Amino acid sequence: STQSTWDSGGGPVVLGKYLTMPPKAKPKGKDTKGKGKDQKGAGKGKKEGGGGKAKKKKWSKGKVREKLNNAILWDKATRDKLYAEVPKYKVITVAVVSDRLKVNGSLARQGLRVLEKEGLIKAVCKSKSCLIYTREAPKEVEAEN
Repeated sequence: STQSTWDSGGGPVVLGKYLTMPPKAKPKGKDTKGKGKDQKGAGKGKKEGGGGKAKKKKWSKGKVREKLNNAILWDKATRDKLYAEVPKYKVITVAVVSDRLKVNGSLARQGLRVLEKEGLIKAVCKSKSCLIYTREAPKEVEAEN
């Protein structure tokens, strides 16, 4: 006779070889059938439901970076600035030239190639992905004896 109750006062019930719990006792004084609900919570969906839950959190848009308006062609002022300022920089990269002269990356690479050909800057590291240049050491003037 495996079908018996251990406790007649609502304790665990043995049915077959499994232990089952008795039904939950209803709290006294509160009606849980929905008669006392406010009209506010009636239209809530599944995600927002629940007594004291807050509204579902929205994703933030994130920080929006300003669009860079870099030049795509050489103009006289930018070219003059390239020849005047860039050879004085200690570390010269495509990113530095692009940022300071407000030109796009392809123009910066082109400008660096021209400056290297003319001997105004010298390459420190030259690879496919990273071009690093430095200023050319000033040529010493020979003293006349």
